[in-house]
Amino acid sequence: MCFFNRKYQVVLLLLMLIVSYSVDAKCYVFDKNKLGGNFQIIVYSSLSEDRVNQVVNNAYVLVDSLNIILSNYDSFSEISLLNSTKKSKAPSHHLLNVLKASQDAYKLTNGYFDISIQPLMLLWSASASNGTVPSQKELDKLSKKIGLSKVLKIRNNNTIILKRKGSLELGGIAKGYIIDQVYAYLKQHQLTSFLIEAAGDIRVYGKPEYKDNWVVGLSSTNKTQEIVQLKSGEAIATSGKTYRFYTIEGINYSHILNPKSLGPITHSNTTSVISNNATTADYLASAFNIITNKHEVNEVLENYPFTALILFNEKEIVFASELFLNQQNINNEK
Repeated sequence: MCFFNRKYQVVLLLLMLIVSYSVDAKCYVFDKNKLGGNFQIIVYSSLSEDRVNQVVNNAYVLVDSLNIILSNYDSFSEISLLNSTKKSKAPSHHLLNVLKASQDAYKLTNGYFDISIQPLMLLWSASASNGTVPSQKELDKLSKKIGLSKVLKIRNNNTIILKRKGSLELGGIAKGYIIDQVYAYLKQHQLTSFLIEAAGDIRVYGKPEYKDNWVVGLSSTNKTQEIVQLKSGEAIATSGKTYRFYTIEGINYSHILNPKSLGPITHSNTTSVISNNATTADYLASAFNIITNKHEVNEVLENYPFTALILFNEKEIVFASELFLNQQNINNEK
């Protein structure tokens, strides 16, 4: 059985049997409000309950310490201070790691994942608050601040400079990075297996009893549409209009903005990405939700040989990569 540290449990689309992993191992479920939503950790371990509680509580402390560095919602976070001052001569290694990963992502996704879009996000948010859509003049003026290769410079591995009055938004990568850091921490503490889930992004280690892999449900609404399996070490992230959007004059506009068109995506598809780490899965889920041309999708996928992709809506599977089909035994309807 599982031991809960709350009066209730919320498991988003996790289709798994919660039972004892073995005669000795026990299952524990932890669920706290972190990163603006539920942050859940499920652990199978033969360690004492006190020891498991200590390890997981320390993992949540790690989440908080990373959030102070990477959160755009905290005006005193390291990323917010960088956006304000435009320069940092002594950045933390975590901020450097995320910015370097973002630079790589920008190149490998052909610019579709771009953390320099914060000015664009602020414009759309302000316009939505006023019940209007940004004017073309406003968008044209803002375009000079968009483009990570033009905005972000890292010198000598210890100095960060933001040019063109640019600013950075880490919402598409920070959550995955934090999950990966928690994953690395938990692996050090002799846990039999565990699952980390933050607002739908998941990474797993080991496996639950009676199953070769962890089983997860995918949905673009409240109804599970596809079931996928995750092997130890794999991560999955999902992105789409369903989850967050701006409402302007009765029309819902996705919060996912295309850094090339400077506007939101217009389709209602949901993207799920399975990769060998949560950082990559997180940013690719956003990037692939923007790319609509199948040739461009395949071109970017070539840069990620260990990544599986599915794009779907409540009616059909729009696209599934060959690796996804091979791994999950799902028939592509397109």
